[in-house]
Amino acid sequence: MADMILYVLTHKKFNEEYDTTLYKPLLNGSALLNDDFGYLRDDSGQNISKLNIYYAELTGQYWAWKNSTADIIGFTHYRRWFARDIRFNKLTKYDILNDLKENDIILPQKTRVKGSIKENILMELEKNPEYGVKWEDYIKLGNLLKNKFPEYYDTYINIINGKTCYNNNMFVCSSELADKYFEWLFNIFNILKDEIDFSKYPKGNKRVFGFFSEILLTVFVTKNELKIKEHYILLSERKIPLIHILIRRFPIISSLEGAVGKIMG
Repeated sequence: MADMILYVLTHKKFNEEYDTTLYKPLLNGSALLNDDFGYLRDDSGQNISKLNIYYAELTGQYWAWKNSTADIIGFTHYRRWFARDIRFNKLTKYDILNDLKENDIILPQKTRVKGSIKENILMELEKNPEYGVKWEDYIKLGNLLKNKFPEYYDTYINIINGKTCYNNNMFVCSSELADKYFEWLFNIFNILKDEIDFSKYPKGNKRVFGFFSEILLTVFVTKNELKIKEHYILLSERKIPLIHILIRRFPIISSLEGAVGKIMG
């Protein structure tokens, strides 16, 4: 059996049952934290742990890219897990090997939005200017792709103007494919970091690259025509897990859930 690890990206201690031979908690931004809770740390070997404020969970992904020797690697979150069925059983080694026989990559169920991705970004920024990435920096990202990685530019524009995206920076694939993706992704960010004025972002929300990478992962898999196996996501904090599946498919349910929440107090 191929050697595989699914890194559980986290910034704090969590309580969840999982197969410890497959899932390995990895503490993001560990260079900035006082306790590691006995988890793997992202500040050993080659790392960008101290830049966690800008990269969020990507500091953990960078560490895995540079230091993991597994044949198959993947990423979940301390509160988000790939589920193989409606009963929300977590993916097993067998599931992953079976999925990757005929597919290049495992991704979360696609998230659908009302309107377009661009319209949703602008709407959210209007409601809360302190959260997310400022639209002018999405334009900078587009210009960078157009000038440095032109083969990806049209796909980026189509995704931004489309209605679906692979959210959460979660995936499972071969280490070879992960290498290609991370090489491309971090090359983009190495250039872009000198073009973005991070001082205009609040101290608690400078994780620009964490937001960008959701769009860019979607761009990468779409442009390279990868064969994708989608799985449900179990959000462990949601009292009714099925709601999370429905929200990704039917965005109006998110609004209804919020309205019900306000009524119920």
